[in-house]
Amino acid sequence: MNTGGYVSDSTGEADELQAIMDDYNDMYGTSFTTENFRAYYDDINLRMKKKKADMKPLDLCLVVGMFLTGFDSKKLNTLYVDKNMEYHGLLQAFSRTNRVLNEKKRFGKVVCFRDLKSKVDESIKLFSNSNNLEDIVRPPFEDVKKEYQELTKGFLLRYPDPHSVDYLQSENDKKRFILAFRDIIKKHAEIQIYDEFEEDAPDLGMTEQQFMDFRSKYLDIYETFAAKGTEQPTGYQMPEDEPTMVGEPGLDEDDTTGLGDVDFCLELLHSDIINVAYILELIADLDPYSGDYEERRKSIIDTMIKDAELRSKAKLIDGFIRKNVDDDRDSFMARKQKADGTSDLEERLNNYIVTERNNAVNALAKEEDLDASVLNHYLSEYDYLQKEQPEIIQEALKGKHLGLIKKRKALARIMDRLRSIIKVFNWE
Repeated sequence: MNTGGYVSDSTGEADELQAIMDDYNDMYGTSFTTENFRAYYDDINLRMKKKKADMKPLDLCLVVGMFLTGFDSKKLNTLYVDKNMEYHGLLQAFSRTNRVLNEKKRFGKVVCFRDLKSKVDESIKLFSNSNNLEDIVRPPFEDVKKEYQELTKGFLLRYPDPHSVDYLQSENDKKRFILAFRDIIKKHAEIQIYDEFEEDAPDLGMTEQQFMDFRSKYLDIYETFAAKGTEQPTGYQMPEDEPTMVGEPGLDEDDTTGLGDVDFCLELLHSDIINVAYILELIADLDPYSGDYEERRKSIIDTMIKDAELRSKAKLIDGFIRKNVDDDRDSFMARKQKADGTSDLEERLNNYIVTERNNAVNALAKEEDLDASVLNHYLSEYDYLQKEQPEIIQEALKGKHLGLIKKRKALARIMDRLRSIIKVFNWE
């Protein structure tokens, strides 16, 4: 998307800008002209920030000078530069990418098509309070790669393969594993932003498959401990005199806290690529009559289990595949021959989710002796507001004439189940 430049009194430039705006209008169904340029500017601003779900986003914007200063969006992560810049203008432009969004985006990425390194160094020294460029500019790939190699080498000395994690029974040993692998997760997220990164490069120290397998074990422990802070009986313990691995955090992150209090940094373990559309593509590509069907079917479920966000939905998708592929092979293969086979699969999944969600709500209503309409009302309000409203359940519990303690326990129990229903059946 080309935004042109600022509005000019020149007839030629105004006509050129209107042509750009006409292209924008066709793309987004708008009707901007040079007469209401500010509204056009504001519309671009909103689409680039991606703050409104009902607005088609703008993913790439070509600019000359506009938006290089003043524009602020946490989701903007990459700036491509093909112009000579220096000092204040350079830092202003580069700073468009540096807003921290979350653990996945802790810094911005600038791709230069011209040699601006000396100008960058001069600008930082002039305007920064720090003389240390490393505090502002990320280190070279080779430096980060070396840090990653050291972490993985030390980690694999203590945990040679994912199955070794199964022998960790005491909470301290599991916490030591969590803290050690969390360091790898953070470094893995950092190294991925470099163009030179290749996930299966043999010299990284840990293959991508190993990382995924350890990630699955990491998430297993999270589910066991983090939600409830459950204490487990002490069993096998790592010998205290074992050498400390390189990069191992030990238990110095507040030794008194349990695993339920540890920040697992789950946002780093959710892949934006592995979403419902991706899973549907994998399912649509299945052939229940092929020799590798079971292996490929299992791979889909394993892929979901290894994703922090989708693992809670793995059983749901497993049931969907069983019903629509395993138990209906001929119809599934016949639908694949149609041009809209994937769309049909998406519709079937949506219907399956609605049915299973209703079953889960009705089961909860029966167990708690509540009207299902109350629970559906709560879920509808949550879908709309993305906010818990326990008062809806509290109001329904008043009619049951429970004592204060029983009412509190019932509310906590029902809210936990509702959160579980939301986690399983709500898809972004």
